[in-house]
Amino acid sequence: MIKKAANLFTTAYLLIIFCVYPFYLRSGYLDIGEAKNEFFLLVSFASVGIMSVCGFLLLLEKFFRKDSGREAYLIDWDKVSSTDLFVLLYATSVFMSFVFTEYREEAFWGTEGWYIGFVLLILLCCLYFFISRMWDGDRKVFYALMVSSALVFLLGICNRFSVYPIKFEVTQPDFISTLGNINWYCGFLSVVAPVGIGLFVFGNEITAVKKGLSGLYAVIAFMSGFAQGSSSIFLWFGALFFMLLWISPEKREWIVNWLYLLVLWGASAQLVRLLRHILPGAYNYDLNNLCGYCTDSSFTLWIAFGGIILLLAIKKWKIKEPDGNSIRKIRTALLLLISALILAWIITAILFTGRGIPLPEDKAVFRELFYLDENWGNGRGAAILAGFQTFKEMPFLHKLIGVGPDCFSQYAYSLPEVAEGLRSSFGSSRLTNVHNELFTALLNTGVLGVSFYIGIFVSFVKGCMKKGKENPALYVFVTCIICYFAHNMISFAQILNLPFLFILLGMGEAVRRRIKE
Repeated sequence: MIKKAANLFTTAYLLIIFCVYPFYLRSGYLDIGEAKNEFFLLVSFASVGIMSVCGFLLLLEKFFRKDSGREAYLIDWDKVSSTDLFVLLYATSVFMSFVFTEYREEAFWGTEGWYIGFVLLILLCCLYFFISRMWDGDRKVFYALMVSSALVFLLGICNRFSVYPIKFEVTQPDFISTLGNINWYCGFLSVVAPVGIGLFVFGNEITAVKKGLSGLYAVIAFMSGFAQGSSSIFLWFGALFFMLLWISPEKREWIVNWLYLLVLWGASAQLVRLLRHILPGAYNYDLNNLCGYCTDSSFTLWIAFGGIILLLAIKKWKIKEPDGNSIRKIRTALLLLISALILAWIITAILFTGRGIPLPEDKAVFRELFYLDENWGNGRGAAILAGFQTFKEMPFLHKLIGVGPDCFSQYAYSLPEVAEGLRSSFGSSRLTNVHNELFTALLNTGVLGVSFYIGIFVSFVKGCMKKGKENPALYVFVTCIICYFAHNMISFAQILNLPFLFILLGMGEAVRRRIKE
């Protein structure tokens, strides 16, 4: 009975966060950061309180009844995985960073508008443990997340074409859907959308109707990504297709599904292009970026055609199920390809930056990609440079445990030389992170904090990859995590993506723990 109640409360919490939280607004976009933060904290603290009571009762039941609790809704609490250990170590490092910071008040809640402080980070660690022990893995929660996020993405597409089904006090292109800033929107999409897309690729056992709906979800997510206008989404596109292709060779059907997904990706870009022709002048964001290039050319159309040709070839030649040797060859080729692409980017960037190769004004998107100066990545170059200068000035203790959770801004602006550079680059706008999540984590929580943080997800991904054949849902969680960190190489943690990352981590651990050794 207690196990059922624990699962029920946990499932209810997940549904609230997945289906209500993304839509919650108080005064439109005016105080969206504060409003989202207060909603999440209120719901999460109340839920953690209830989960704590359930956990205590479950421990009592297990203590007094040795034969109960091994088969139903709760996996043994005393079984500690490597991911559990890293979460505990990370929470400890966050606590140490908070104790020794000079900005205790700032560190407690986090920087105003962002709120990635001590409270949120510790709360997320607690949620991981409760969800991983109490949730029973019901797939209906996935479907609820897909429905709610699809609505968020549809609103984003509408807003980008100057259609506002929900009236806001402030409407401007930098704000989109019910998520606020365009960076927040992309951050949410990067961690949530792989759930539905992953189910499309790995869900061969689902019905044809569910398969069709998950394909429709993929189209909506891709269209939303192409329409929103930030080039950072292409890191997500790349990581998504790379990770799915890395896993897909394990089954012939998954390779076929991956090719179908490639076709849908190309078609989605062309649908955005079609909308711009149907609604001339309605699109309200800059087109001088990768999104504009891919949706204003036939590049993605040819990719879709290529996917169709490969699909026809696979069906005609009836390619057999890949064996272990074939899988290793495919993955080796993928590693060589990604290595070659990275090397080509480095060489091109060195040539463009070092030799100052000129580019015409209408090719500004390529300047953003290959000129590694302060303007690189829409000002991200200046932010990263400030991060290096800040780390250089930090004493040994701060390098070890950081300047405090979400305290980069306070510390950086206290350094005269760094502050002068920041004001020169960003004016009155205050830089709160260096637009690289792991680098920001290094500054805020130090070498220890970022090492344990990385350890959480590396250990989880390794564990899921080992057991993915027994339950392909684990591959979905792996894809979410890889896509999140790939996107955040030039972005940041915020209250609309980091909570979902830890919640999905807890859900994935719950699924993994239910697989018998």
